[in-house]
Amino acid sequence: MSANYHVAEGDQNALGQYLVARTTSCSIDRRPQLKIACIHCGTEYVAAEVNFHNCKCPACQGGNGHHLI
Repeated sequence: MSANYHVAEGDQNALGQYLVARTTSCSIDRRPQLKIACIHCGTEYVAAEVNFHNCKCPACQGGNGHHLI
């Protein structure tokens, strides 16, 4: 797993995803997560703390992540 310490809120990757906020999971282990939004379709989703630069939107790019309700 790659750390994303050099990525700041508001940063955008080459796939049109931008970092909205850093969060933690609601589970007992409190894993770090990234709240990400897609500039193409507007979907906001949460992804595990992974390499942000390779994140794809789960709605329009077939990426991994959980849609926010």
